[in-house]
This record gives sequence, structure tokens and C-alpha cells, in this order.
Amino acid sequence: MAKTIGDGDKTDFDETRRLLYMALLASRTKRYNLGGTLVNALRHHHAVDLDADEIADRVVGLLEQGPAKADDEAWVREQITRITAELGG
Repeated sequence: MAKTIGDGDKTDFDETRRLLYMALLASRTKRYNLGGTLVNALRHHHAVDLDADEIADRVVGLLEQGPAKADDEAWVREQITRITAELGG
């Protein structure tokens, strides 16, 4: 029987989800560790208004410098600005 949050540690669940994102990105980028970590953090810790697949597309686009790199880089910079503002900086 699988653990639930009720009888598990939230940190363990978050780490497992991050690892699963890494597994999903492994076929798309050699930087799947960074990519999976960013997808998990942006989707589940920072309330970004995109679903995980859309965030993954942005992150992989930036990491792999594909054709949409400029848009992806701009989006990542917007996230940095937003998070900085939230932190009061």
C-alpha cells in the first residue's frame, strides 16, 4: 500500500515528485537534474500559472537553447523578477 501525506513526510513526497520530473525530462535534455528541479519548484512552490508540461518546455528550451530560446529566457527572467519582488528585494 502506498504512503499518503497523512503517514509520510512532505519532504519525501516533494523529493519523489522532483525525481519523477527528472525522469520525464531525461529523454529531452542531458541537464534533466536541473530541469526537473526547476519544474518542481516553479510548479509546486511558486504558483506559476502554467502546467508542468508548459514549464518543462520553457526550461528545456532554455537549457538546450532551442529555437524558442529567446522567449524561454525572457520567461525565466520574468520568474526571477517575480520571485525577487515576492522576497522584497
